[in-house]
Amino acid sequence: MPNPTRAIENLMKVSLNIQTGNASADDDTSTPFEFIYGVGPTGITPFEKALFGKGVGDRIKFDIAPTAYCETVGHLELPLREQSGIMAPVSIEVTITGIVRAQDREVVKAMAAGGSCSDCGCGCGGH
Repeated sequence: MPNPTRAIENLMKVSLNIQTGNASADDDTSTPFEFIYGVGPTGITPFEKALFGKGVGDRIKFDIAPTAYCETVGHLELPLREQSGIMAPVSIEVTITGIVRAQDREVVKAMAAGGSCSDCGCGCGGH
């Protein structure tokens, strides 16, 4: 019996390729980013909401006001910066490249990393 196509839902490990709006139209380079969906200390972020129910190969474009970046990506701000070097782009286009059920230890690790010492929720310990 074939596996049904996986869709993004809670506690899935999601792999993305991200291209910022700063790239030229003929530049097809993208940056990989991986995270566990739905483990943020303040709930699901607007970034995650846009990915919910999507499958491998789906593409989503985000136009993000600089003042809304932290709110849009929430607790994913620090991991996004650490994994990709991306910091507050004006727009990003993501392509979903993988969706698997996260292992328990991966969920615990992601939850621990999402803790924050400040009100921003990004886990940075304060700006």
